[in-house]
Amino acid sequence: MKRALMIVVHSLLMVPGFLFADSLSFEELWQKVESHSLGRQAKQLEYKASEVAKERSDRHWLPRVYTDVRAYNTNDPALNLLGKLGQRSATDADFSTASARVRPGNFLDSNNQPYNTLNSDTANLFAKDTLNNPGSNTYSRGSLGIDLPVYEGGASQTLSKIQEKRSIGIKFEKEALRDREFANLALYYRGLQSIAEYKTRLEQISKTESRFQSGYQLANKSNPVGYSGYLALKSLKNRLDAMSKESSNQLLEFKENLSLLSGMEAEQIQTISADLFPFVDTHFPKLGEKGDSNYTKALSIYTETEGLKSEMEMSKFLPRVGVYSEANAYSGSRSTQTAYNAGFYVQMNLYNPKDMGAVEEAKLQAEAMRKRLEETRNKEEAFVKTLTNQEVALRENYLLIKDSLKNQEEQVVYMQRLFQSGAVNAIQFAEVLNRSIDVAKSMLDIELNYIRVRSELHLIQKGNSNEPASTN
Repeated sequence: MKRALMIVVHSLLMVPGFLFADSLSFEELWQKVESHSLGRQAKQLEYKASEVAKERSDRHWLPRVYTDVRAYNTNDPALNLLGKLGQRSATDADFSTASARVRPGNFLDSNNQPYNTLNSDTANLFAKDTLNNPGSNTYSRGSLGIDLPVYEGGASQTLSKIQEKRSIGIKFEKEALRDREFANLALYYRGLQSIAEYKTRLEQISKTESRFQSGYQLANKSNPVGYSGYLALKSLKNRLDAMSKESSNQLLEFKENLSLLSGMEAEQIQTISADLFPFVDTHFPKLGEKGDSNYTKALSIYTETEGLKSEMEMSKFLPRVGVYSEANAYSGSRSTQTAYNAGFYVQMNLYNPKDMGAVEEAKLQAEAMRKRLEETRNKEEAFVKTLTNQEVALRENYLLIKDSLKNQEEQVVYMQRLFQSGAVNAIQFAEVLNRSIDVAKSMLDIELNYIRVRSELHLIQKGNSNEPASTN
């Protein structure tokens, strides 16, 4: 008994539309998408990073303050001499050289007679001189400086503008991603109902075919007409089975896509039924005014950014002017002393082969970006016209197919009666059921295409998404 109950429960779980969890409205599921969207979370982090970059570039006018502290041991003559001078403790002995020791005056007394005894000038005649061979000594040096750029050719100001526009562009990219998720959610959400209704129609046709074939007794090959009817019904059943499997896979695909968008388990997603036109008109209202999509707005901002890059390249050929000041402290075995220097500087590249043609390259890149933007806008304008025509045609076709579906269902009932009276054969009845399948499939295709067309049309119109702009 317990095993039988488990089998029943499992069977119910496999029935499309059977509710064990509360059904979610479109708005409720959209809130889950808003909080789960990994793509938008990544884009939000990218936006925050661009804001940080913008703030950094805005501080270009502030001075650079730096420090440099080091201790070192060296036997380098130049560093030794500078270390002693930095201590302000250099002596004559530090400048002793071999050439000074062999001067003639060092060996003559005041009477111009050679010395007979050793003296201070001749005692260290063969010793190494102290200037060229100072030995190894330890020193320490500390610096504290400030560098204030007064003029940089406009490079820093231009970089600040570029970072600001990049930040705006990323924000539009994020909104474009949000618009696309909203459109996809609408397609998958309402599409589940369309597919479920399509499966129900297939099941009704399958039941009719099963009842008809169970009472069909003309499967003998000796009766060509009867056997042909049997083959027609068998082919019809095979087609129904194949289309039923296809629709089940499509239903699963839509649920998996909703799962990816919302972060929910596919089995937990249950939707609320809604009529097609009211659903679409509510979430994708016709605004009657074309404007740039958020994607095109982002592309427009990036086009402006490319235009600023030529100014950045031009600044490389302009002078850089600044003022600076630096305080130093020197320490060694003799003393500890301080010093400073202050002034201004002018720097300018007179010739750098790597920069030649950089301005022209940046201008060409900017022009290419403008052409790409113009192309995108032209495509969107043409796309709007195409979608508008498709929307009108699909709306009209939907009403016609809906009426045909009702007529086809009624025709199936009458064809059953005509077959029982012998007025029609099995082949004709199978043909009617095949047309019913075709009408049901057409209804599904039109519904899905209509949602797609209305969502794409709304994305390009001014205002884009029906939902308020996200702030997270």
